[in-house]
Amino acid sequence: MAPRKIRLLGLHGKGTSARIMKTQIKPIIDALGGILEVDFLDGGHVSCPYQGIESVFPRQAYYSWYEQPTAASLQSAHNRVADKLCISVDRTVKEIPKQMVSIDTTLETQGLGVYTPPETPTPSARADAAAEMSFYRSLTSQPALTTGSMGAANGSSGLIDRRLAHVAAGLDTPDSYPRTPMDAAIRPYDGLICFSQGCAVSTGLLLELGAKLGYGGTLQVQFVILICGGRPFDRKGTLERVDASGIVPIDLPSVHIQGRQDAGLEESKKLASLYSESGKQVIELDIGHCPPRRTSDVGIVAAAIRKVVSQLI
Repeated sequence: MAPRKIRLLGLHGKGTSARIMKTQIKPIIDALGGILEVDFLDGGHVSCPYQGIESVFPRQAYYSWYEQPTAASLQSAHNRVADKLCISVDRTVKEIPKQMVSIDTTLETQGLGVYTPPETPTPSARADAAAEMSFYRSLTSQPALTTGSMGAANGSSGLIDRRLAHVAAGLDTPDSYPRTPMDAAIRPYDGLICFSQGCAVSTGLLLELGAKLGYGGTLQVQFVILICGGRPFDRKGTLERVDASGIVPIDLPSVHIQGRQDAGLEESKKLASLYSESGKQVIELDIGHCPPRRTSDVGIVAAAIRKVVSQLI
């Protein structure tokens, strides 16, 4: 029997989305398709698109994990990811449902090049994003549909209700409902692959969980891949980033992908300092603030990930 694939949860950067990240890291996943699979989760806040992102990914919804790093918004982001990982931040590991949901998440965008915009959002959100929110809210304000003969015709009582609830909840209650098919299935994950703001959120959550649960055993996450990320903000809402001197390093294998042309290179190096030296791999590439896409760069990253995975299978 072939070994199971390693499962990763992907966390996107601010002002993008799960769908966008799927395209951004596609070369890496294609190179490792035989040993891993990735699901992607949207952030819990509708966001302005990052500067320039609309020219590459137009007419889409854009999300962030938080807009301002207040204590409440950081905890909300941590809870959203922890729920997806079937882990509670109050020391309780959630039971994973026995029946998994299988949904086709195929999405390909061709000819997009390597451009990924910087970490500065545009001044205003798209008008069509606001229109989408208005539409979804209008749905939630309507009385629930009765299934009646329509439900009988579909062979499933409440089918239409559930479908409309899923659509309407996508933007108004992002912490309670899946927003896209990509984040609909609840399943165990072996690791995280994160870009930009997603790196800060995952690292902040791991620091919180590590302090409460420890690493290994109860905590199912076994390694992380961090691409052009920065340190998390202090969970107390001080607006200060976590300093390595004040924490116990995260004791998990980690792969850090840093860009020499990235304005946030020094911050990426500080992020790496929050992780244990044991099992840490730091890769510095001639890229900007973007996941690697050149064949040579992808090969280097894939080799580093294979090294980690080989110790888990």
